[in-house]
This record gives sequence, structure tokens and C-alpha cells, in this order.
Amino acid sequence: MNPRVFIRSLILLVITFIGIVAFWYYSAMKHARSSDDGFIDLDLDNPYAQLYIPSFTLEDRNGEVFDQTFLDGRFTVVDFFYTSCPLICPAMTATMRDIQDATADTELQLLSISIDPSVDKPEVMNSYANGFRANPERWKFGRGSEEMTQILLMGVGFELDDLELRDGFRFIDHPGSLLLVGPDRHVIKLYRYSDPDEVQELIEKARELAG
Repeated sequence: MNPRVFIRSLILLVITFIGIVAFWYYSAMKHARSSDDGFIDLDLDNPYAQLYIPSFTLEDRNGEVFDQTFLDGRFTVVDFFYTSCPLICPAMTATMRDIQDATADTELQLLSISIDPSVDKPEVMNSYANGFRANPERWKFGRGSEEMTQILLMGVGFELDDLELRDGFRFIDHPGSLLLVGPDRHVIKLYRYSDPDEVQELIEKARELAG
């Protein structure tokens, strides 16, 4: 065989093989599901798939410490708040309560993470949570160090701006989204708390997954 023809054929064979392997790998990553541990593999078509809740240690409203195992193996709606927030947080927490009530017959759980840990002591969070009838069996409130708070926010693609004082109120620019988080701690989707259609979509998706 002509050496040039042989080399050309070999190159085409290698390229074809690489293409087949790449296609197989993409298909496997896109469609694979783990049935043994209950965790959902990353969906490459999900634009939120790279967002996740990293390992953490937080203090809850009773002063007890908990970590990321609270999320492992369960579907959870997560939000970020602070108790002295004058605008967004009360409405967002009220939406979290509505989600809690609408999914009462499911395994869905909720987690609200304070972005103002120096103020939001356990007793402060407890009073705030009670004001929204948060069920302690399903809905946790937590606070960590400022460093831990930044790590958690960065994990889900957010940054925390500096505190600003306006008309006697403390303003901290923070996420206004509700995060539906899967059993592997990866974000399934973000929903705007202020959009009734998106909230309803979240409730329906949560009931489908955690029912």
C-alpha cells in the first residue's frame, strides 16, 4: 500500500475513533442516573448544573450545629436572608412559608441561610422563624461565620455586597432567588420569589421530585 494512503487512512481511523468515544462519553454523562444512592447525575443541558451547595457548618435557631448532611439525599428549597431586612426578606420568607404549606405532604425540606450572622443569633432567628410559622421538622434556619457565608454564596454563583445604611435601615444586597437543590447538593433551578408563576412552577416541580 502506498505509504501516504496508509497514513491518511490511519489518521481518519483515529479521528473516527475519537469521535465515537467523545459521543459515547457525552451521551453517558447526559443521560446516566445513579439508582443505588439516589443521587442525580449532572445534566449537561441544565445551565445551573455547575452551581452547588458546598460543605458547610451552620448553627440553627436552637443553637445546635448542623452541616451539609442535612441536604444530602433530599430535595431542598434554599434561600438567603437576614432578619433585619426591611424589604425583600419578609416577602421572600412568606413565599418560603407558602411553599412549605403547599408541599406539606411531601419529603421536601427548606433551608434559610442568614447573610448577617453577627446580628442573627439563634434566638433572633428563632423569633423570626416563629413569626412565619416555620415548621422546625422541615424548615431549618442557619447562620455561619462571615467566611462560611461567602463560600456558600459563591457556590451558587452569588456575591455579597457591603452593608449600607439608609434612613436608619441596614441594607445588604443579596440573592432574591429561591434555589431548588437536588440530593447531590447541585442546583436544579433558580426561581424568583416575586413571580407567582415561577413559584407555582417550583411547587409543582418540588412535589414531582419529593412527593
